[in-house]
Amino acid sequence: MPKAKQQRKLTEIEFQRVFKEVRSDINELQLHDEVFSGVVGSLTKYPQISYNFPAFFNAFYSAMRTDLIIRLGRIYDPEGTGRESCTLNRCLELLRDNQSFFSDDAIKARLTEDYRKWNPDHLDFHRPNLKQIEADLAQIINRRKPLINLRHKLYAHKDLETVLLGKHDEFLSKHEEVKELIKLAHEIWNRYSQIWNASTYSEKTMNGDDYRWLFNSLRRGMKVKSVIDGRKFERWRKRTEREKR
Repeated sequence: MPKAKQQRKLTEIEFQRVFKEVRSDINELQLHDEVFSGVVGSLTKYPQISYNFPAFFNAFYSAMRTDLIIRLGRIYDPEGTGRESCTLNRCLELLRDNQSFFSDDAIKARLTEDYRKWNPDHLDFHRPNLKQIEADLAQIINRRKPLINLRHKLYAHKDLETVLLGKHDEFLSKHEEVKELIKLAHEIWNRYSQIWNASTYSEKTMNGDDYRWLFNSLRRGMKVKSVIDGRKFERWRKRTEREKR
């Protein structure tokens, strides 16, 4: 039996790269969920658009749902034997286990001179609370099981037993649960980003509502097509009447 691979020890610079990679997935999740939810809302308001473009919107739903589940799965993925990933869990463990990241010199190097000047207690504030880390790790572990089951058994793979017996009891069943996991990941990441270098990221995304322009264009196009079709029919009707005379 092969020996379990030892977990790689990361430098401070390597940790920052992993930490930013997790943030990138969270940012993409927030943007994609905003677009997905907005499109669903628009189609509920204007169902005729989905009737006219069923293939496109069915493909859109499938792709977006898959993207959300796969990205969430990457963030919440448990660390396995011989396998290492850029996960939120890994980031918290690195912060917990590498106290050298929080020496006086290391903290000062990450903060601007003005910030240190106006925050005299910055050394204490920018050291992580180990109890809080354990609480956040526990929350990640407790909340991720339905997501990981869904990712493993229907998205990354098609589990035979799940398909044959329809075992969906331990899966995410509502999009609201997806939103909650995105929100939790954002809150936890922001907590430690604030500690790391006094930076946080908003839940609001840039240009996350441009789908509205798409729907306005589609609605205008459908109205124009309706008018054109009506004019064509009227010309055909008049021509037919003339020919009968």
